[in-house]
Amino acid sequence: MPDERRTPGAPTRSASSPRDTVVDRVASGTPESLRTIPLEDGRSIRDELHHAIKDARRPSVVVMSGGAVGARARLSGNVSLGRDPTCEVVLPDAGVSWRHARIEDRGDAWVLVDLGSTNGSQVNGVRSAEGRLAHGDRITLGRTILRFEMQDPLDQAYDEHLERLLHIDDLSGLFVRRRFDMELSKSLAAATAHGRSIALLVMDMDGIKAINDRHGHLFGAYTIGETGRVIGSVLGDRGIGSRFGGDEFCALLPDHDQDRAFGLAEEIHAAVNRHEYAREGVTLRPGISIGVAAFPENAPDAEKLFQRADEALYRAKQGGRNRVMR
Repeated sequence: MPDERRTPGAPTRSASSPRDTVVDRVASGTPESLRTIPLEDGRSIRDELHHAIKDARRPSVVVMSGGAVGARARLSGNVSLGRDPTCEVVLPDAGVSWRHARIEDRGDAWVLVDLGSTNGSQVNGVRSAEGRLAHGDRITLGRTILRFEMQDPLDQAYDEHLERLLHIDDLSGLFVRRRFDMELSKSLAAATAHGRSIALLVMDMDGIKAINDRHGHLFGAYTIGETGRVIGSVLGDRGIGSRFGGDEFCALLPDHDQDRAFGLAEEIHAAVNRHEYAREGVTLRPGISIGVAAFPENAPDAEKLFQRADEALYRAKQGGRNRVMR
């Protein structure tokens, strides 16, 4: 028979609990932060997760190639796809018709319906007027390829995080340049189609080199990041802000003519100048120069719009910096 003797003072163990003995023996010499917590009810956790995922799977399409590559749209009902800026999924592709196709919720299925497009619509390489969609199917419209997905909550959370990494500048919280260019292209198309104005602000911070030279680049980066947040706060839902790189920013203002955009630029200028920039007990005093231009008032396309706003920014710099010009 096994020896049942034990060391005096040691706790009595049941012969039917070898797992507990091993866990306790390992844990007793392991720091609290490194111990593994046993999950006793794995089946119920698994079942709950399965039901949650089943109930919350939602469709989406992601652009895999073309001018809007990386763009994603989550579907909550019927959506139109095409070059028309009023479509829920806008595809800047000359091979895509103005209103090319529609994805319809038929209750028990999602279906791609061609809207009489010039080049037709394909699902997994097969051209048809209607095509039933399943997870992973590839949709081809013109030269643009999209993927249809059914996403569970984990997929959705991952995509939201990935979209932020791809499109949001960590330092300022504003759009990166590539995403801003996409938004500008869509806004110009919409403004052209509907006879509306849009305005562009080109902004350059003043005093960053002096801050870097005197206090170090961490102070300069802090100042740039704070300025991005100030710009975003002033813009609110009136426009779209972007950090173009370094200490340069842009803002797109839909439905703004030059006068209205100039007023908003003065709001940003005032907000930056009254903002309290302080790091490690050091108070910093940057400024900001802003150039303003509008479409179609000052320019007929995106390239000329940037050029006119840049010229206005140059006048602001030449005129003494830390001011707004048009």
